[in-house]
Amino acid sequence: MKKIYKGIDQFGNLRTGKVEVPEGVSVYEFLLSQGIRPIKIEDESESFWKKELFKRKPSQEDVAFVLTQLSLLLSSGLSLTKALEVAGEQAEDRRIRQALLSTKEAIEKGESIHQAFGRGEIFPEFLLEMLRTAERGENLERVLEIAGEFLRRMSEIRAKVFSSLTYPAFVILFSFLSVLVVVKWVIPKVASVLLSLGKDLPLITKVLLLFSKLLGYALYLLPLLILLLTLRRRLISKENLDKYFLKLPIFGKVSFYFQLSRFAGSLYMALSSGIPIVRAVSLSIGTMTNEHLRKRLRDVPEELSKGRSLSEVLGDTGMFPPLFVSLLATGEKSGELEKSLDLLERVYDQQAMRKINLWVRLAEPLAMLVVGILIAFVVLSVILPISEISGGVRR
Repeated sequence: MKKIYKGIDQFGNLRTGKVEVPEGVSVYEFLLSQGIRPIKIEDESESFWKKELFKRKPSQEDVAFVLTQLSLLLSSGLSLTKALEVAGEQAEDRRIRQALLSTKEAIEKGESIHQAFGRGEIFPEFLLEMLRTAERGENLERVLEIAGEFLRRMSEIRAKVFSSLTYPAFVILFSFLSVLVVVKWVIPKVASVLLSLGKDLPLITKVLLLFSKLLGYALYLLPLLILLLTLRRRLISKENLDKYFLKLPIFGKVSFYFQLSRFAGSLYMALSSGIPIVRAVSLSIGTMTNEHLRKRLRDVPEELSKGRSLSEVLGDTGMFPPLFVSLLATGEKSGELEKSLDLLERVYDQQAMRKINLWVRLAEPLAMLVVGILIAFVVLSVILPISEISGGVRR
């Protein structure tokens, strides 16, 4: 059986992957022979189900708070190990507490800071690279502060999106459930009474009865649908899923704007912490959650290493809007690239939120209109048969 591992290679880089070794051979020793010091080894199947169904990671907001807390503790004069101990004792989340204490133990055993934080398994990869820079003499508390602020902003963006869409989704969901109850249980009973009286069903009632039957079949397929959603990444590659998602109306554009905002923000953060631009761009691409965009941009660091400007390379990819490339070029010419990146992050964050707010304002009346039409449709399908029944009784 294949094993999934996470470890540190001979250059200090965090490595993850799959390995299959002959029976009787230790996976740990095999990885050591390949120059990788394992941090974690687990079965592939076990890892998949934990990841897909059961494993709950701490929220970005919680991780951001911990990083900011560590920065403040270090600024107050505490050593890193003492700061980790204090933060670990105060952490309410069990996984965060375990991560901080395992990081503390690794540092006490002589491991480097970025390797020790890698053992926690809750910290993003860009933070580990920033910590590698801190080991070369940069201000450690400043690095933790910048990373914490970045994660906090990402968490706020997600919270804004969620809160904006909650009310329309709530209205539509409960309206649909109400209609579902009527269609599934009320209308069939009314229709059976009408048929027993020898009356023909109105067309609108026939349509809803057909919908009720189709809905019954759909409920039988629900477990299969849930299974397909759970295994979607094994059936369709994440790259293709993300590619098609970007083409969706509204959602695709909003997601694209957020990806641009995240790229600019993480690049600004990395450059501010002293990471060389080639490595900083590589890390920033890694922070993007869209696999299709990441693959399209994978050659950018290599092109930068040839001496080309960032704006020129990003412009050649055809993935970035003219405004993005133009502001980058202006920042490079004026020597204020970091300021341009900070501006780009805010610009595309605002564009995404503006588009979300626009459609949310439209979604609420549209949702009420759709719900009203559905209810009117259902009410007519009930009233018409009842009027037929009452007419039959009078005669």
